[in-house]
Amino acid sequence: MRALIFNGSLEIKEVPIPVPANNEVLIRVMVSAICNTDLEILRGYMGFEGIPGHEFVGEVVTPGRKLTGQIVVGEINCPCGACYLCLTGRPTHCPNRSVLGIFNHAGVFADYVVLPEQNLHVVPDGLDPRLAVFTEPLAAAVEIFDQITIRPSQNAFIFGAGKLGLLISHVFRLNGCDYTTFDPNPLKVKKALEMGINASLLSTLKESDRGEVCVDCTGSPAGIATAMAHLYPRGKLVLKTTIAAPEKIDLNQIVINEFEVIGSRCGPFKPALQLLSQGLIDPTPLITETYQFTDILKAFEIASKPETVKVVVEHEPTTPAQ
Repeated sequence: MRALIFNGSLEIKEVPIPVPANNEVLIRVMVSAICNTDLEILRGYMGFEGIPGHEFVGEVVTPGRKLTGQIVVGEINCPCGACYLCLTGRPTHCPNRSVLGIFNHAGVFADYVVLPEQNLHVVPDGLDPRLAVFTEPLAAAVEIFDQITIRPSQNAFIFGAGKLGLLISHVFRLNGCDYTTFDPNPLKVKKALEMGINASLLSTLKESDRGEVCVDCTGSPAGIATAMAHLYPRGKLVLKTTIAAPEKIDLNQIVINEFEVIGSRCGPFKPALQLLSQGLIDPTPLITETYQFTDILKAFEIASKPETVKVVVEHEPTTPAQ
């Protein structure tokens, strides 16, 4: 099969089709999308080498399984199921886990991928795969409201109007929050405003402006410091950025101001799929470009540009070798 391989640089190669383990199924990738984490992998994040990519929609092609023939999306963490964290309801933090396209697990920028069947969720009928591919990042946005209570009376600042930041903004809006999304890029602010998001240029934020909740999804090493500088004492700081070269932060400010710091990453797929299938969130305007898999190197080039929001990749149908 064809696969995009990262080994210091990106290259399309022919590699064997993966063989599923007993609890896994083979999935024909139909649509994938480039995430900021994929771009950070190119800069050395997690030391990953191999096939990157973790946002996808595909068809289960392993015969005789419950989901055979179904169009699915997949959770990216593959836990062992037997350790203390797995047995106490924290499988996404399993120390023995692999992570799709990020750590010890070949990703989705290929014709086929394997995942445990328990990781998969069926895409509702009528939901365009090009929209269903947003399930994983939208689930990460929903996760914030699973982790903390945000009252409508509390104001929130969201830093970063990129792929994830815009989805987070949509979820804040749906929850009736008093929020503002900030970004230094005028094009991204313009895009956010066109989508009905309350957005402003970062330069308009006064030094004295504060929020009860600040969310950092800038994808920038300086994002955490910016968010902390605009958080009320005893406010909630939600961290979404994962980068190859993190910046040092002043821990004294966390102690002195008694900030509540929440690390936040993966989230629940079911509500994300419901939001998409019910049309409550339409990520169509987030798609900057769509490329065929044969042009995925060009897709990565465009995804790296600061004005790009989301790049989607369509995979041509293939048949696994018998």
